[in-house]
Amino acid sequence: YPTLAAAVTAINGGTHTGSITVNVDAGHTETLAGRINLTATGTMTEPIIIQKAGAGANPALTAYTGVNTPTSAERDGMFSLSGSDWVTIDGINLQENPANTDLTTWMEYGYGLFKNSDTDGCQNNTIKNCAITLNRDNVIPGSGVWHPGSNGIVVLWCSATSDTGIAPTTPDGSNSFNKFYSNTIQNVQHGITFMAFAAPTPFTLADTGNDVGGYSASTGNTIVNFGGGAATMASADAVFINNQWGINCSYNTINNNNGAGVNHPNILYGIWCNLSSTSTSATINNNNVTVKGGGTTQVVAAIRNELGATPAGNTVSISNNTITGEYLTATTGGFYGIWNSAAQANLIMNGNTVSNMSYSSATLTGTGVVYGIFNGASNAGMTVNVRNNTVSNINRTGTAGGTTIGIFTVGVGGMNVTINSNTVENMSVDGTGAASIIYGIQTTNGTIVVDSNLVNNLACLKMTGIGTLYGIYNINAPSNENYNYNTVSNLTHNGTGTTYGIYAFTAT
Repeated sequence: YPTLAAAVTAINGGTHTGSITVNVDAGHTETLAGRINLTATGTMTEPIIIQKAGAGANPALTAYTGVNTPTSAERDGMFSLSGSDWVTIDGINLQENPANTDLTTWMEYGYGLFKNSDTDGCQNNTIKNCAITLNRDNVIPGSGVWHPGSNGIVVLWCSATSDTGIAPTTPDGSNSFNKFYSNTIQNVQHGITFMAFAAPTPFTLADTGNDVGGYSASTGNTIVNFGGGAATMASADAVFINNQWGINCSYNTINNNNGAGVNHPNILYGIWCNLSSTSTSATINNNNVTVKGGGTTQVVAAIRNELGATPAGNTVSISNNTITGEYLTATTGGFYGIWNSAAQANLIMNGNTVSNMSYSSATLTGTGVVYGIFNGASNAGMTVNVRNNTVSNINRTGTAGGTTIGIFTVGVGGMNVTINSNTVENMSVDGTGAASIIYGIQTTNGTIVVDSNLVNNLACLKMTGIGTLYGIYNINAPSNENYNYNTVSNLTHNGTGTTYGIYAFTAT
């Protein structure tokens, strides 16, 4: 076939059956006349494989002239799967056409996985070794089932021609067990987006087992230079996860500005796990995330896990991630390394390194919170484990200032919180103004174990600072609190605030 589009048309028409392999010559280039839409489906024993053949550059498809915007019912995309299963796309690059210069002509997505009906979703597909480059200036919010602006890859619970969700009536109607490995996505508003039906218990209709990055460094994706579009009206993120059960997002390299991007001037997340109002589970491990905020009042977080419901046996692991970043333009906006606000049954935040985070400047107020690791969710029966993390080199400056905390988790009665074998060190507050509270480790209620941690070199550098400096702190009324084998050292206060190594207080 002269083009990949022609080959897909033939496959859809039934010209080829059984196991199908489409070899696309290395170095092949093709400007699309419209969206490639694969409707044929493979099986486990007879898959459809579309792959680069031979040595050399990946085949590259260039976008057609778009006719839709994010607010249209149908969005412009380059390659879609509609209810297809067992399809592998390997080494086929997608790129925006430089002749496309406005919201109408720009693409809204590169690869898209969509439903064909309530009993026919996309399952067991793999997209790997592909480079996707769109236009970050496509930023406006959309309607219906859509994440704003341009998206590298989307997995959505609507069809390719509609923004209305299709609720599955059988497990086959979900978008499940899809894999995205070793792709490079750049110059987009969002890297990889999942939006799904909020399935009720027992979750047989949920999108299940989708995988971004696999289980080793060799399969991780690289998502860089996202967000930062002109006149940005929406949030930006590398991976957006909505209503997923058992999703894995691991071993990815994420940086919204590696020198070729723009610090995003609105809400910014590296990984945003936006869970359903039912129960869900997720693994967010071994990612390398750098976030650089360019806003003033908006929140910036490397990893955010939010919403959720009362515990139902589900587990979220946010572990072994490496996080860094800056938010030097902040006035009141908050800055987080890891931020959980979902009350799953088991929350695991182990082995993370959150370091070299810089907030605000000497000429700005800089009043927002700065947290290295923060759990703001609580529920009786919930278990939180925060172990073997390193939070270091967290620095803030401002004319007013605000609260800075290395590790903080809330709690309620019947909740178990363990903060064990962590290192929190080299945190400072500088600038002018009185606000200057620093906590190395803070807990609240429930059964609390703060054990074998090192808290070292926390400093209020403000001569005018009146805020209190705490190594380890709890002023609530926990059911049972234990502080054992901790080392707290080198706490420095240049102002008039009180300094405590360990401060525990309970009304009971």
